[in-house]
Amino acid sequence: MTTPSPTTVAEWRAFLNDYNARHITSDEVRQAIEEHRQVISKERLEAGWAGAEPAGEQVIVAAEERLGVRFPPSYRNFLQVSDGWEDIGSVNLFQVDAIGWFADLDAELFEAWSDLDSFEEQLTVLKRCLLVGDDDGGSGCYWLLHADSIGDNGEWTAYVWWPGDGDDPEPHHDFAAMVQEAVRP
Repeated sequence: MTTPSPTTVAEWRAFLNDYNARHITSDEVRQAIEEHRQVISKERLEAGWAGAEPAGEQVIVAAEERLGVRFPPSYRNFLQVSDGWEDIGSVNLFQVDAIGWFADLDAELFEAWSDLDSFEEQLTVLKRCLLVGDDDGGSGCYWLLHADSIGDNGEWTAYVWWPGDGDDPEPHHDFAAMVQEAVRP
């Protein structure tokens, strides 16, 4: 049986509290620290919360105005619980003031992929994707939200993309489904 994806602020709070309780004290995090790979900052470990403080409505609206879009409901509600997150599904989710259009935030990679004729269709999608998280210098994972793929419920198609693997971005129904898949034990 599949657990429904978190959508509301209350559902995100419950989901993130549960995930945080399991993950922050996990063998994976403990081993990373022992190997001097600080996947969660010391400050957040000491606080016992891998997330950031919630983003206020004014901060979210300012980012939406800066980017010229209204964020999908599941992502907006996530931000109202935690303005970013360290080490969720091998990526760090950016704080709302750091997100932006993928083509702007990683222009060199976007340009490199633009030279490949076989990647033309994917570039059309990626050009209209917000970059909301990455693996912070790891092997190259990006979490993206596609602004031109909006469902009747206001949710955007979300993508996990490992460009170094040469694979196409992997679509998910929405941001919440992408997060849920990434943290599934």
